[in-house]
Amino acid sequence: MSNQVQRNNVSRLLRTSNRNRNAFRWSNNETKAHIDMKFAICRKLKEWGHEFYTEAIFDDTGLRADVIDADAGIIYEVVNTENNDSILRKGRHYPLEIRVVNANQKFSEDLLL
Repeated sequence: MSNQVQRNNVSRLLRTSNRNRNAFRWSNNETKAHIDMKFAICRKLKEWGHEFYTEAIFDDTGLRADVIDADAGIIYEVVNTENNDSILRKGRHYPLEIRVVNANQKFSEDLLL
């Protein structure tokens, strides 16, 4: 499957009003560590030439993902204060593979591989 086909498939999973490609978004409710880790992930994806979405809402479930790598079809869910039940629920209902990243660890490219 070509990159563009993969990107289009991921885009179609998101609410139309929430398809802000390669834009970094955050909310005031997030901790600095959470925001910094999301930014580090996005920066690396951008370096790799990958298309990404942040704070994207899935059309069918209404769930919001921290970072979506549209090229790989992977969701990076950055956790800081989120409980295990919430993470497990997202894992069951997200339409893409999910990888959990601890906001309080040092960023490394290995976290994305």
